Amino acid sequence: MRFLPTCALVLSLSALPAFCQSSSASTNAPTMLPANANDASVDYSALRERLAAQNKVLQDQVNTQRVIVKKNQELLKDAQKLDASNKKLQEEKKKLETENADLEKQRQTLKASQKGVETASVSSN
Repeated sequence: MRFLPTCALVLSLSALPAFCQSSSASTNAPTMLPANANDASVDYSALRERLAAQNKVLQDQVNTQRVIVKKNQELLKDAQKLDASNKKLQEEKKKLETENADLEKQRQTLKASQKGVETASVSSN
């Protein structure tokens, strides 16, 4: 009967270092301690410099994204123009195909009528 409480005590004590480590490992930002505890201006200037550098990087990324968006908008306009031109060409192609089919029918009719004239002139001779 003493085995179970002993196991529970051992397990809880073995988990204690893990709890201590997880609480200190949860902070991702490194803490900057000044060389002189009374001089906090060093921390602020370093923090200000780091934030300025991060701001510059982020601002560059935003500017790059804006350039990409602008270029994409230009490409979209060009694609829309090409699409409209392509549709006009498709319509013109359909008209020409229809006209070509009509001309082919006329040619076949003319050819048939010429054959009929030739056969009639040959039979009358």
